[in-house]
Amino acid sequence: MKKYDYSDGVLIYYLPKELDHYAAEKIKSGSEKVLDENEVDYLIFDFRKTTFMDSSGIGLVTGRYRRVHDKGGKVFVVNVSESIDKILMMSGIYRIIEKKDTKEDIIKEMIAGGYYE
Repeated sequence: MKKYDYSDGVLIYYLPKELDHYAAEKIKSGSEKVLDENEVDYLIFDFRKTTFMDSSGIGLVTGRYRRVHDKGGKVFVVNVSESIDKILMMSGIYRIIEKKDTKEDIIKEMIAGGYYE
């Protein structure tokens, strides 16, 4: 399974079925290199396959948010199940990260904002 896609300032992370401490650490270490080597204007976390997430997952998302936001980028979550949505909502993450239903919704926003012309 592909872990991420990067193209033209857009980084999409496809999160695993279980986003626990082990998985979060692997993604964190891998994302550091990607974020260091590329300009990321939009970071998208795709939760399509994720059925379990603990506090390590919240830490992963907020840590990547800081990296991207500090450089003027935006962070989104997509394809969030009801159970993961509850965890994200209770954590307060939606105060800083926007939830969209699909990646296509984000692309529409990018086009409307002049990112793609």
